[in-house]
Amino acid sequence: MVALLSEFASSTGTGETAWRRMPTRMKVLYITTRQRTGGWLAEAFAADSAAEVLLEECLGMAAGLARLRDECFDAVLVSHQPDLLNALDLVEGYRVGGADEPIVVLGTQSEQEMAALCHEVGADGYLCVHTATTRNLIWVIARAVERHRLVRENQRLKLAEQTRLQREHDEAADLLQQQHTMLG
Repeated sequence: MVALLSEFASSTGTGETAWRRMPTRMKVLYITTRQRTGGWLAEAFAADSAAEVLLEECLGMAAGLARLRDECFDAVLVSHQPDLLNALDLVEGYRVGGADEPIVVLGTQSEQEMAALCHEVGADGYLCVHTATTRNLIWVIARAVERHRLVRENQRLKLAEQTRLQREHDEAADLLQQQHTMLG
């Protein structure tokens, strides 16, 4: 697989550094309806993939939320069909609950009309299924995964800094208490 990626990167003029940022394996949940199953998506990932994508599919909002509660996924794809499965409502509810998996919405509306709405409710991206390529979808997912990794790392570093500052504060307070005891 790595040889294939290197060969592709060389033949397309994309640098090897770009491929190093691409996860080699991704476990992705696709939340959809009976009318739009993920067979086409699984075939597209298998046929033209810069990464190995394990696609798991579930039907409906309730089943999707249950899977997200019980399992870990690298990313989540949600089919937006306003009358059957409103991805905007699902993403907003999921984010309000504190979840932080990368979420990309797939729909038939143009990116111009949907991208901002998706970002406003907490999705990491929107792609129109009529115009997006498989490679574009993989890169959108990879960028979302990387962004979430960086956010978690920043949160970890912030917590470590707060802990360090609290420890220094406690040490200073102890020294002042010792000095007060010696003098008094």
